[in-house]
Amino acid sequence: MNQQKLYITLIFSLLTLFNIAQKPNFVIIFTDDQGYGDVGCYGNKNIRTPNIDKMAAEGMLFTDFYVAASVCTPSRAALLTGCYPQRVGLPSVLFPNNMPLGQKNGMAYGLNPEEITLAELLKAKDYRTACIGKWHLGNLPDFMPMNHGFDEYFGLPYSNDMGDMIPDNSKYNFSPLPLIEGTQVIELNPDQNLLVKRYTEQAVSFIEKNQDHPFFLYLAHSMPHRPCHVSDSLSQMRFSTDQLSNIDGEDKKSRDFLYPAAIEELDWSVGVVLEKLKTLGLDENTLVIFTSDNGPAVGSAGALRGKKGTMYEGGLRVPCVMYWKGKIAEGNTCNQLVASIDLYPTFASLAGIELPEDRIIDGEDVSSLILGKKIKNGQRPFFYFNQNQGCKAVRFGDWKFFPGHSPHLYNLKEDIGETNNRYPEFPEIAKQMAEKISDFESDLAKNKRLPGLVDINR
Repeated sequence: MNQQKLYITLIFSLLTLFNIAQKPNFVIIFTDDQGYGDVGCYGNKNIRTPNIDKMAAEGMLFTDFYVAASVCTPSRAALLTGCYPQRVGLPSVLFPNNMPLGQKNGMAYGLNPEEITLAELLKAKDYRTACIGKWHLGNLPDFMPMNHGFDEYFGLPYSNDMGDMIPDNSKYNFSPLPLIEGTQVIELNPDQNLLVKRYTEQAVSFIEKNQDHPFFLYLAHSMPHRPCHVSDSLSQMRFSTDQLSNIDGEDKKSRDFLYPAAIEELDWSVGVVLEKLKTLGLDENTLVIFTSDNGPAVGSAGALRGKKGTMYEGGLRVPCVMYWKGKIAEGNTCNQLVASIDLYPTFASLAGIELPEDRIIDGEDVSSLILGKKIKNGQRPFFYFNQNQGCKAVRFGDWKFFPGHSPHLYNLKEDIGETNNRYPEFPEIAKQMAEKISDFESDLAKNKRLPGLVDINR
C-alpha cells in the first residue's frame, strides 16, 4: 500500500513538473521613446544594434506594430490591460500623485486596483512576475507594481525627468526622483548613467531565480527618454572628451547627442538577457518581445511622419521584434497590423489561460500569427486616440483616415509618410471609416472603466 502511494505521488509530481515546464515564459523589453527608425534591422545605418538585429534574423520583425498611445502612461496602461487606455481611465500622462497634476478633484489617480493586469492574469496560474524599470501608472502604493500582480519591482515610478534635478522643470516643483525596490525608496536622484546596467542585472537575477518556474519579466527601460544617459565606459568609447564636456548636468538639450549611444546600450542589455536565457536552456520555452512605448522625442521615425505625441505613424508605430527559438520561424517579417494591446490575450492563449469575462478586452489573440499559422481575417480597425481629446484617426487595412473639418485619407501601403491626401478621390472609404470611429466611441462611452482614486490625505 505504501509502495502504491509512493508511485502515485511520484507520478503526480512528474505530471506537475511537466505542466510547469510546458508553460512558456514571457519577456517584454519595453524601451522609452525609441523611434521606428532607431534600430539597424529597421534601416538605421548609424546606430549599432547587433543583438536586436539578431533577434530579427532569428525571429520575426513586425513592420506594422502599434502602441495604443503616443505618450508614456496611456501606452503602458494599454500594454498591461489589453485595452485602449481610454477604456481604463488613463488617457494621458500622469504626474507624481503628490502634485496637483497627479490628482483629480483632490484625489490621487492611477491604474485601478480592480483592473486585472497581465501580471495578475499570469500570476493566478502560478507564474512568477517582475517589473523592472519605469512604471508610470501612479506612484501611491495602491497603484504600484506590487499591488498589480508583480512579485518584484525595481525601478523609477515615473519618467526620469520628473525630478528636482532637471533644470527645465522648476515650474513643476518636482520632488527628488526616487528609485524603488519592492515598496521601499532605496535612493533619491540615482545616477542615471547606471540605470540600464542596474535594470539588466536585476532582470538576469530574476531569470536565474526562476529558471525552474514559469515567469513573466516586464523590463521597462527608462532610456532613451530625455535626459539621455549612458554608462561612463560607453560614452567615453563613443564620444570625445570635448563632446562630453558640453554636458550641462541634467539639461536635456546638452544630453541629446548621447541618444545613439543610449540605444546601443539598450541593445547590449537585450543581448545580456538573451544570452542568459540561452545559457540556462530557457530560450526554447521563452517568448521575448522587444518594442518601444511610443515614437521618438529625439531619435528617428525613419520613413514615418511625426514623432512622439503626434497621431501620425511616427507617434504610434514602433519597432517590434519577437524571438522564440524553435517556435517562431527564423527571418520572418510580419506586415499585418498588430498592437501592444494584443499581447494580453496572446499571452493568455499561449499559457492556456481564459480571459476575464466580466470586462471588455480590446486586444486580439495573435498567437497563430506569431507562430506562423494561417489566420482567417487579418483586418481589424485600429484607433488613434490623442490623450483626452478623443479619437483622431482610424486605420483599417491599408487606409488611414483623419476626420474633422479638413479630412485626410492616406493609403499607408503606397504612402507610408502620409503626404498624399486621397480623401477627394475616395469619400466613400472615408465615410465607412468615420462610421467605425463613431461605433467604437459609442461602445467606449458605454463601457468605460474608472481609474483608481485614492484620497491623498488618508
